[in-house]
Amino acid sequence: MKKNKIETHKIGLVGQAPSRRGDPRKPLAGPNGQKIARLAGMNYDELIACRRRHLNTHYNGMRGKGDTFDHAKGMVNAADVLLDWRVERIVLLGKNVARCFGFRDLPFLAEISIYGRRFLIFPHPSGTNRWWNERRNERRARQLLQRFLRGETVPAEFPKSRRSTRTSSQTSSTGTSANGSRGSISRCKLSRTSRGLPPSKNGRRWDTNAV
Repeated sequence: MKKNKIETHKIGLVGQAPSRRGDPRKPLAGPNGQKIARLAGMNYDELIACRRRHLNTHYNGMRGKGDTFDHAKGMVNAADVLLDWRVERIVLLGKNVARCFGFRDLPFLAEISIYGRRFLIFPHPSGTNRWWNERRNERRARQLLQRFLRGETVPAEFPKSRRSTRTSSQTSSTGTSANGSRGSISRCKLSRTSRGLPPSKNGRRWDTNAV
């Protein structure tokens, strides 16, 4: 079966921040971007033809084994992405990035369809992310990422997002991961984010699990 061509003008890639040696003017132009291109089956020219942005525009230093991330700045820039980008599919690289868009407590490889766009919560490509240590994880990530970028129907083992059957005041968009886990994001959280406001925490702490 012939595969659909990747239409780069319909794709956005959102990263966390440039690396210590990275160029803030060229998001995902270094090793992390090269890894994403390899997993996506893209060449480098195709990668840089996509919309690309870091939510923290400059390197903020180290914290433990990972990099420091400014959530407040991240949420402001996430709102700019929602308002400014005219793309159909957006890959969110890491849980810090996903939370800035209002998507919390969702597993890697979850797909969310909301407001006419599709979002994929993808593992941060950094080598410090131990999620990549298992080969089966990489195989699943490669398969789903390539289908997502081509705009293809997700296979049966990766069910598409579905609307909840709650009342209109509680309606949420759900995402299902490759391992069958499910999470939800309320409309009010995303609408607050799109106005540049932080999502309501509802008494929860930020999830510090993984990058």
